Amino acid sequence: MIDTFPKEHLPDRAIPDRGNKDLQNGDLPMEFYARFKIYHELMSIKVREILLVSSPYDAFIMEEDGSLASRIINEYSGLNLSHPPRVTRTSSAFDALALLNMRKFDMVLTTPHLEEMDAFSLGLKVKKTNPDIPVILLAHSLRGIYPLPENKNCEGIDKVFIWSGNSDLLLAMVKNAEDHLNVDADTQKAMVRVLILVEDSPVYYSSFLPLIYKEIVRQTQAVLKTGLNEEHRLITMRARPKILLATSYEEAMELYQRFRPFLFGIISDARLPKGNELYDDAGFLLLSRIKKEVPDVPLLLLSSQPKNREKANQIPAVFLDKNSPHLLSEIHDFFLNHLGFGDFVFRMPDRTEIDRASDLRVLETTLSRIPDESICYHAERNHFSNWIMARSEIALASKFRKVQASDFCNAGEMRQYIISNIRTLRKLRQKGVVARFKADNFDPYIMDFLKIGEGSLGGKARGLAFMSAVLAQNQEINEKYPEIKIRIPKTLVICTDGFESFVTRNNLERYAAEGFTDEEVTEAFLKAKMPEWLIKDLEAFVAQVRIPLSVRSSSLLEDAQFQPYAGLYQTYMIPNPTHPFDLSISLLPSN
Repeated sequence: MIDTFPKEHLPDRAIPDRGNKDLQNGDLPMEFYARFKIYHELMSIKVREILLVSSPYDAFIMEEDGSLASRIINEYSGLNLSHPPRVTRTSSAFDALALLNMRKFDMVLTTPHLEEMDAFSLGLKVKKTNPDIPVILLAHSLRGIYPLPENKNCEGIDKVFIWSGNSDLLLAMVKNAEDHLNVDADTQKAMVRVLILVEDSPVYYSSFLPLIYKEIVRQTQAVLKTGLNEEHRLITMRARPKILLATSYEEAMELYQRFRPFLFGIISDARLPKGNELYDDAGFLLLSRIKKEVPDVPLLLLSSQPKNREKANQIPAVFLDKNSPHLLSEIHDFFLNHLGFGDFVFRMPDRTEIDRASDLRVLETTLSRIPDESICYHAERNHFSNWIMARSEIALASKFRKVQASDFCNAGEMRQYIISNIRTLRKLRQKGVVARFKADNFDPYIMDFLKIGEGSLGGKARGLAFMSAVLAQNQEINEKYPEIKIRIPKTLVICTDGFESFVTRNNLERYAAEGFTDEEVTEAFLKAKMPEWLIKDLEAFVAQVRIPLSVRSSSLLEDAQFQPYAGLYQTYMIPNPTHPFDLSISLLPSN
């Protein structure tokens, strides 16, 4: 379908390129589609099979409230994560080694006390034949295993975790292993962000890691609710920040150096091993150095010594007391206010709050009215980039990070640059996507293809949706024929469950039998009442789309190969109150 309406007929709000740099180079659209395709390839290494090697007593302690497998499944279900791993348990170290030779496992969990050999020896034997498989030592207390024995080679154990009955730990162990296995590939492919946790105590990181993972997953899900279908949400979830655990100053510095371009934030204990000795100020030194090299990265210093708050202020970094009874809520606040998962809080240079934005749409709207001083304050500190990055919009966040406030002549030009790029991204996110209509999040200038209901699309609607997806996924078509603009009309589809609800409510099933004339059927349908939920959504749609509507029936029967249905359906043009511009919007109820 060729869109014959010229751009100059659209309102200013619909034109994102009024002399701005973003569309002069045209890099965001191609980068967006390239990144979105890459999302399918992220998290390619999954932990699907877990081998648990434990004595019957240790297994009983961990499974007294239910099986370990059930706990993992429940955690995945509760957070809407797919493909929970399967757990195979054995109490024999020799049987475990035999199983590893017979089947493919992605992770080995072992408890300290085994019959044939200790956990450290088992880890070495596992690594000898499977060097890349994560081997986790899971104990119900530190007694007897920590600090690690000096007379033992402990290199076969990757991490030590302490089981305290919290099933969240199982999710954290699995996800952390996956993050370490995928981080190199995913940062290179899609610039996925990295959050580093630096903590040497198994007791503390066994508590912190579940909190962080649950917060990351929940907050990432919360910011992906608007305007996307389920496929978009699941794919974008793969681009959530990776969480890497370091247990010493040197290990933290190595991770920082490797992933500095992708750094999302650092959470560090104050007291850490440095040079094979515990050093009280190691966390302070670590964060101070990183702050000097990457000034805008969010930093959190944890300590059980309240006096370290002064050192955190010197960095500066956020400080949390490990002994605080409100530690969970304080970590939650750090994610919201410093890592960008909460509202974007507009402030003046004196940090006075003047406005808030909950999502990209509100951010775009709010940017047009806040003072220039606030724009400059946030832009100079990369706040826009950090906040957008938390929403896994990596292409746009990276683009904002590359430009400096000094690149613009004035705050007005910078404001328009930010607004136009956000608008471009919001439009690109919708291209080729059949999104659910939501009255509280509907933007007629952005959303191209919407559906009301959960049922199937009709024939015409399905055809338009298919072509929309093809054009979105094959941008080379536009590059090959730049003089031709191929566009799909903005469309709202009422799915088959809307029609079925209409038929059921008005008892219209009887007209499916023979013996009724076309006039009788038409009269019965015209007298029937629409479902209230459907009327509510249509009213919300029409309230914002004040332009002519083309209403066309789209039936599943149109796909029948041996029955002619051409010409059966009529199109009704509804002359809504018009704006000075015109835009063709097709409303296609499924029949």
